[in-house]
Amino acid sequence: MKHFCYLIVTLVLVALFTSASSTINSDSRLGTTAPNFTIGNEEDVVSLKQFRGKYVLLSIWSSADANSRLANMKFNKMAQSNDKLVQLSVNFDRSRALFGEIVTADSLDTSSQYFCEPQDRNAFKQKWGIADNYCTFLINTKGVVIAVNPSEKELAKALK
Repeated sequence: MKHFCYLIVTLVLVALFTSASSTINSDSRLGTTAPNFTIGNEEDVVSLKQFRGKYVLLSIWSSADANSRLANMKFNKMAQSNDKLVQLSVNFDRSRALFGEIVTADSLDTSSQYFCEPQDRNAFKQKWGIADNYCTFLINTKGVVIAVNPSEKELAKALK
């Protein structure tokens, strides 16, 4: 009976790790045309389509999610130092005031940071196929999603 329980636990763990890794590696959004959206901040109103011809990092983040906030900071610095790359950063914080404080505290480029109003979030999430996870999409010059949560190596390779 003891061996049978170990076998069941092992099979469950293998199934969990296999399904988790296959989800990460075979994201259904890869290879698809990025859905267009329009969003504004105090400086500008932009549309994803207007950046065709450049690589776009679409960062979807919240200060409540440390990993997405750190990724946003890292990608913001990378985009500032690479003229082939544009960052569009969409924030889902609970208030515009909190978003503004975080942008200032993290020394983010305000021209690339956008607050998504609470009433617009569900439509945005549905359009991008996002559940509750925050993530970053790398979109190529033709508007096709080529990476989800790209590493620095993937970005460097794409931008060569």
